[in-house]
Amino acid sequence: METLKIVPKYLFGKNAIFGLTEELKNLNYKKALILTGRSSYKANGSFDHLVTVLNDVGLDYFHFEGIEPNPKHTTIDKCIELAISEEVDVIFALGGGSVVDASKVIAVLTKNNHYKSSWDYVLKPNNAKNKGIDVISIITLAGTGSENNGFSVISNATTKEKKSVSNPLATPIISIQDPSYTFSVNAWHSASGIFDCFSHLLEQYFGKSTFEWTKEYIFANIRVLINYAKMIILRPTHYDARANFFWTSTMALNGLASFNCETDWSVHTIEHAMSGLWDITHGAGLAFITPTYLKVRAENEKWFNDKLIELGRKIFRTQTVDETVNFLTDFIKSINLPVRWSEFDEIANFTDEDATFLLNHSVRFGDPNLKDVYEKVIFALKEKK
Repeated sequence: METLKIVPKYLFGKNAIFGLTEELKNLNYKKALILTGRSSYKANGSFDHLVTVLNDVGLDYFHFEGIEPNPKHTTIDKCIELAISEEVDVIFALGGGSVVDASKVIAVLTKNNHYKSSWDYVLKPNNAKNKGIDVISIITLAGTGSENNGFSVISNATTKEKKSVSNPLATPIISIQDPSYTFSVNAWHSASGIFDCFSHLLEQYFGKSTFEWTKEYIFANIRVLINYAKMIILRPTHYDARANFFWTSTMALNGLASFNCETDWSVHTIEHAMSGLWDITHGAGLAFITPTYLKVRAENEKWFNDKLIELGRKIFRTQTVDETVNFLTDFIKSINLPVRWSEFDEIANFTDEDATFLLNHSVRFGDPNLKDVYEKVIFALKEKK
């Protein structure tokens, strides 16, 4: 038997945030934490809109500014202390995936404060027995789909490790989605969000078995991404382009794209190691890894080769593995994402020692049975200077 429960209530469209007023009147919160990144939230009006709503319903709040991209466990630890001392009972996660990821960990550990640190929770999530406080997401950078689930990805600031952690009860209860909040996102982060979503769809497709309905759902969402990607980069305030991408990124990671399927998250596994080591932008890292991963995996496993060819024929109008990989590489280039490690400002060099770190990290936090695949991919990437 398959089960699927989609938890967030979505408020979608222009001025969607003002729909929160009626929602909050029924939820009886006493004090809120508004969690944001460092500064980008100031450019789109979302913070002022949220404060207006909170003042209208008389909900007290305080604001923590400074969640990093690839959020660090040390920053999250500070937020947990504040949330506990301020007796917060709801978090408004205003930002992109990093802010939402951090909010979910803070929400859980506010009610499970026996952990030494948030990283201890990442390593031992089953020791969290109490339901966390509620999270309401207000998305200002589309792509991660973090508003749909209980997953968070956290970086250890000391060891340079990066790992996902899951608690279904941490899934946001409401998601505010106003595409106009993403107009001010620059081309690099817009493209990175697009490819993060693209990768979510690919990795849910590349399991050994895929339910036919789900396969067609994945293909439809990939077509939307391809149709609107260039328009988003060239015309960042085009509402329809932003709205279609926004909804695709949400629908790509709410359980529908993996319904009754096997999945393969190896590209994310390798990228987490890379962004843990070098702090690169997540979606850009996925774009760098994906063509090499697809080619290596197709060369080694016939079933994967066949699925890659099917993807190419159905979506890209290509006929061979090489044509499909080349199409995808050209797509990545067309939205100005990297296909070589030297295109990342954060990576000054890529040594054998770095490759070994990436391999060990991938095996530790990924699938040990795929060690040979990880190794071939990582050392192939090292040569792409």
